[in-house]
Amino acid sequence: MHLADRVPAKMPPIAHVKVADLAPGALGQCFHDGAVAVVIEGSAAVASLWHGLTTQNADMPWTAPLYELSVNLQAHDDLTETLGDVFYFKPGRHAYIARKIEICVEGQELVARPTTFHGRHGNWTMGAELREECWRFSAAIMEAIAPARGSHGPFRAVVQQLKYHESVAGHDALFQMMHNSLGSWGRIGYRLDQRREEMRGPLGRRGICDALALFSLIPLLRFPIDGLNGAAAHLDKRSMVPEGYRLIVKPHVDTRYFSALCGSRHNLRTEVFVDGQWVLLPINQDDIVVFPGSAAKSAYGIAPTLHRVIQADDASLPIDDPGPSNMTLLLGAK
Repeated sequence: MHLADRVPAKMPPIAHVKVADLAPGALGQCFHDGAVAVVIEGSAAVASLWHGLTTQNADMPWTAPLYELSVNLQAHDDLTETLGDVFYFKPGRHAYIARKIEICVEGQELVARPTTFHGRHGNWTMGAELREECWRFSAAIMEAIAPARGSHGPFRAVVQQLKYHESVAGHDALFQMMHNSLGSWGRIGYRLDQRREEMRGPLGRRGICDALALFSLIPLLRFPIDGLNGAAAHLDKRSMVPEGYRLIVKPHVDTRYFSALCGSRHNLRTEVFVDGQWVLLPINQDDIVVFPGSAAKSAYGIAPTLHRVIQADDASLPIDDPGPSNMTLLLGAK
């Protein structure tokens, strides 16, 4: 049989690519051929960025008091545009403390936003070498996602460090703290948001979940709505959470061109939805996992990847990694 006559091998849902094979268009081809995520292996840049960003500064937001977090926050009504030090806890949707930076070209220079972070041990600014390393990585991935004979458009590089609590109980305590800080109307809104995120399957559609969340605040309607929601959850494989785990970040697609993840995991699982089931992503500090967002769909016709984060209920699991626990380094482009 001639080479041209051979049937191409089916692309696995989680493909593996050596960094030496990261040619223009290579990742885009993997995604077009059916992969939902690609593990890039053997990249010295990944270990360098992980070390450089996790040891950069003693005043990381998850070790700082709330007063310092507020100083470093650049808030925006759209969470995807919020920068700086972010404290975001919404039951069933997101639960993390993060440092979010964007890098863009201004004139002939690479500029990071925010430019400066304030802390107890002084101010910190991302150094030129670290900015350039983050930018080179994002540019290389953009070239690998764009068509081989084409070119990518302008973008902003995304650098985020997301820290999740070590236990489900810890997350619950933070949710309670957020709820307790609100006034009476704010607490009603908080409960509405919480109930809205709990709706599953067809009940989770916009409009339906809003109405059911509102009605569920009426005591007489709460029980029948919970029963209906439980039945809907069994019909929707995306809503199923394995026994002994709690949903921390709900199923969603990112709005970026791509997200690239590495990090440490204690009792967290980052999963992608493939052929009707959730599949674990191999998140570690040596390789980096890349998957497309909705901007890649608009630009290159690549389907975005649905993903979520769940956490084991058992807080007694041993921590193998003496370094930062349950932390994600996210690099991307938007």
